Amino acid sequence: MIKIFREIRYDLMKKNKTGKYLKYAIGEIVLVVIGILIALQINNWNENKKKYKLRTAYKNSLINDLSLDTLMLGKLIIENNNILKVLNIQQKRFLGPETPIDTIIKIARDEFDPELNMRFNYNRNTMNTLIASGNIDLFSREFNEMLMSLIAIQDIERENSKFYSEVYSDKVSRFSDDYLVFGRQNSNLVNSIWIDIDEKKLTSGFISLTDIKGFAHYSFINEIKNVKNQTNSILQKINNPN
Repeated sequence: MIKIFREIRYDLMKKNKTGKYLKYAIGEIVLVVIGILIALQINNWNENKKKYKLRTAYKNSLINDLSLDTLMLGKLIIENNNILKVLNIQQKRFLGPETPIDTIIKIARDEFDPELNMRFNYNRNTMNTLIASGNIDLFSREFNEMLMSLIAIQDIERENSKFYSEVYSDKVSRFSDDYLVFGRQNSNLVNSIWIDIDEKKLTSGFISLTDIKGFAHYSFINEIKNVKNQTNSILQKINNPN
């Protein structure tokens, strides 16, 4: 094709057909420009196709990560609410006006669960990869702001839960130095610890311990509810972008 165009140009130059040559040259330039524009359009189409595939892959991965988080957060909310209910029942039993000291001893020694159920790791692999790679620009500004907000409240929840856990762990550790609450009541050695105990010290210490435990669970529930709501909002945004 190029050889044919070259022969046409030479033929027009030999015959001194300058006007026709100029028109032909302009036409050839126009064809070249059109060819370049078509090539650019095809290249843009291919790039957009690649971006669409990459965005879809990230979208599906985000849906998977966030869906797993909502399931686990929902499970944690239920479990911590149940723990809080049991704790509240125990507190009502030993805080009654006519409650004998034996009740608080029985609860502290045989029934109280000293563990906190606040351990949880968010599925943030996809979000971290999006940010590190710069591919977060594949999504809208509004969506990116929602992701950044989710990461922020996740970090706040982890920091707050860590603080609650450390405060409670310190309290339960000091309490258990005097009164073991880890279900070892069948041990003769442990049983000897509960003989002739300081009832006032036990009562004040155990009331304080249960209050801190209740506050930790209550705060944790509110924190993860907030995270769960934000996570659900993002899932709705992904599934219904309009």
